[in-house]
Amino acid sequence: MKLFRYLAVVSALLLTGCGNTNTQKIDDLIAAQENTNKPAAEQTETSAPPKPAVDVPDASNGEYDVDLTVLDSNMVYAQVYDMAFGETDYSGKLVRAKGAFNYYQDPQTNKEYFAVLISDATACCAQGIEFVLAGSYRYPDDYPAPGSEIVVHGTFNTYRDETGAYVQLKDAVLES
Repeated sequence: MKLFRYLAVVSALLLTGCGNTNTQKIDDLIAAQENTNKPAAEQTETSAPPKPAVDVPDASNGEYDVDLTVLDSNMVYAQVYDMAFGETDYSGKLVRAKGAFNYYQDPQTNKEYFAVLISDATACCAQGIEFVLAGSYRYPDDYPAPGSEIVVHGTFNTYRDETGAYVQLKDAVLES
């Protein structure tokens, strides 16, 4: 009986030691995102106010609705996951992302897919965002080598085909 009680106490102590109790960055990001979804009259001050939305995003001035390149590796992965599977609608938003370039050609349809792969903090998991460059480009001549780090921006879009629902950056530009 004493052994069982000892194991229960040790297990409880081990469980309380797991995790990071400093959640202020996450709390600030959530508050900032909630404020961008509220009408202006309902918005409240936060420690880091969200970037105001622009009617016509201008990438040349660095004005992005979602700039994934400025987030740390934990937050960028969470943000991309939300963009792909969350309830927030990012359609039409100008998005900028940094990650590894990836290429895939479907052997059945010969359709080519290009993506930026964004890893989490431990690099064990990656979430990809497909992109379609604006203009006429040919692979491999006009693209970087697979695995190369790239920065790409474009307009966020979702689409469905016979295999499922997907996200992409359309009218995308590879930054040099």
